[in-house]
Amino acid sequence: MLLFALYINKMKEKFLITLIITSISWQFCTAQINSINEYNRIELNGVRHSVFIKGENALNPVLLILHGGPGFSDFYFWQTHNKELEQRFTVVTYDQRGTGLSYNDTLPPGSITIEQLEDDALSLIHILKERFKKEKIYLVGYSFGSIMGMHLIQKYPSLFQAYVGVGQVTSMYLNEKVSLDYSIQQARLKKDSVAMAQLQKLRKHYPSRSKNELSDLYLSRKWLRHFHGDFCEGTNVGQLYKNMDSFATQYYKDSLIAKGQAFTMNAMWNEVMQVDLFKTVREVKVPVYFIAGRCDYNTPSTLAYKFFRKLKAPQKQFIWFENSGHYAAFVEPEKFNRIMVQEVLADKGT
Repeated sequence: MLLFALYINKMKEKFLITLIITSISWQFCTAQINSINEYNRIELNGVRHSVFIKGENALNPVLLILHGGPGFSDFYFWQTHNKELEQRFTVVTYDQRGTGLSYNDTLPPGSITIEQLEDDALSLIHILKERFKKEKIYLVGYSFGSIMGMHLIQKYPSLFQAYVGVGQVTSMYLNEKVSLDYSIQQARLKKDSVAMAQLQKLRKHYPSRSKNELSDLYLSRKWLRHFHGDFCEGTNVGQLYKNMDSFATQYYKDSLIAKGQAFTMNAMWNEVMQVDLFKTVREVKVPVYFIAGRCDYNTPSTLAYKFFRKLKAPQKQFIWFENSGHYAAFVEPEKFNRIMVQEVLADKGT
C-alpha cells in the first residue's frame, strides 16, 4: 500500500508540473501570436502619416506618444531606449503632419497648426481604440507634444487612462525668458565674454510678446547646450544615437527629418510662442504625471513644477530625474520605463 501511495503521489506531482509548464507555454504562445511590429501609412484628416505600432502582446494597454519640436521626429529614440515598454504596452509612435516621414512637399504651411495636429492625434486615437478594442489609452506628451497632450486630456478626458508629460511645456514666453536667463547667468559665472555679448544683445528683443525670429531661438539654444542647459554635464546628444534599434534604423531618414523640422518650425513657431497653459489649462479630469530633468532649461523644470502645483487633477505626481536635462526618458530609460509600469500602469487599478 505504501509503494502504491508513493506511486500515486509521484503521478500527482508530474501532473501538476505538466499543468504549470503547459500554462506557462500557453501564455508564451499567446503573447507570441499577439505580438505586433508594424510600420503603417495611415490617413488622418486627408494627410498620410507614418505610424509605428510595436508590442509583445496586442492585448496590452495602448500607449500613444506625441513627439516634440514642433517637427522633431523621435520614434527611433523611443524604439531604442524605451523598448522595454513594449513588454507591457502596445506602443504607438508617429510623425506628426509635416514632420519627418509624414512630410511631403504639397503641404501648405497654413495647414500646420496646433489645432490641426491635435485633430490628427484625435483621429489616430479613435483608430487605435477601435482596432485594439480599448475604452481608454495612455498618453505621453514630450516637449512640444506636451502642449497637445494637455489640450487633449482637457477636452476629451474620457479617452485617457492617464497622461505623462515629459519636459512639460507651460508658458512659452516664460520658457524662453528663463532659458535665456540661465545661459546669461552661466556665461557670467564662467566669464565667457563672447557668450555674454551675444546673449545680452539677444535679451534686448527676445523673447517677444509679438513676433519671434527662429534665428533668435537657435542662438539661444546654441548657448544653452554649451552651458549644459539641456543635458547634464557628463551626458550629451551623441549617446542618444548609440546602438539604435535595427527596426527603427530601417526608416530613419536624416535628410527628410531635417527637412520636415525646418518646414514645421517655420510654419508654427509664432503660434507656439503664444502658448500659455497657466492661463488655458487650470484643471483636468485625468491622472497626470510630470517627468522633469533636473538640468532642463530647454523647457525649464522650475516652470513645470509651478504649473504642476497650480494644476487641479484627480491624481498628480511630479517626478525628478536628477541626472537628466530635456531628454530624461532617453538618458535615464530604466527609471522612466520602471515608472511607466510600476507607477502609471499600476495606478489603473486592474
